[in-house]
Amino acid sequence: MNRKPVVIIALVTAVCVLGDAMLFIVLPLYWQEFGLTSLWQVGILLSINRFIRLPINPLVGWCYLRINKRTGVLLAVILAMLTTFSYGWLQSFWPLFIMRCLWGVAWAFLRLGGYLTVIDTSTDNTRGHLIGLYNGLWGLGGLVGMLAGGILADLVGIETVTNTFGLVALIAIPFVWKYVPATRAMSDGSPKPQGSLSKIQFPLFKKPEVVTVLISGLLIPLIIFGIFASTLVQ
Repeated sequence: MNRKPVVIIALVTAVCVLGDAMLFIVLPLYWQEFGLTSLWQVGILLSINRFIRLPINPLVGWCYLRINKRTGVLLAVILAMLTTFSYGWLQSFWPLFIMRCLWGVAWAFLRLGGYLTVIDTSTDNTRGHLIGLYNGLWGLGGLVGMLAGGILADLVGIETVTNTFGLVALIAIPFVWKYVPATRAMSDGSPKPQGSLSKIQFPLFKKPEVVTVLISGLLIPLIIFGIFASTLVQ
């Protein structure tokens, strides 16, 4: 089982999420140092990347059919590096808003690039193991970003932390160039079944196990990353 491409793309993703994870700890505490004037701006900045990411996922998938994975991941790393640097230098709501939107684009390219790498590398027998390895490794970036970012922001300042995390993302670019293959995502090219959209897609949602997974996938992030995270600093 060739795990190296999956490990590389997972670690690249981990270093790219350092700045984003740090922001979830630092921004609610030091929002005035970012040039913000109200707490509602904190909520907008921390959530706008998701509003960008969700609708553009199909567009990113379309892009991966026309550009190779290396180009897509390189674009994501460059955007992640720029946005991470910007968190320490921009002190106004709207410039930060634009940077958070760009991070949403970067994350969409990173995540889909990682999944495509897993699909290309794995077989039916190893796919579950490799997707767990990928998710576990890139999750370390969120852990380090929150823990180290929060501590270092107090000790050395926000600008130093964002510059450090941005440089780490910059260092990841040669690894992307060397280890991420310059291949395109393949479309199966099979003809789409005839019939209405509801007959093709919606029966899946009639399965109780699918509905259960979707509901739990909604409630857990809502409680942990939404309600709990937003009220922790109150």
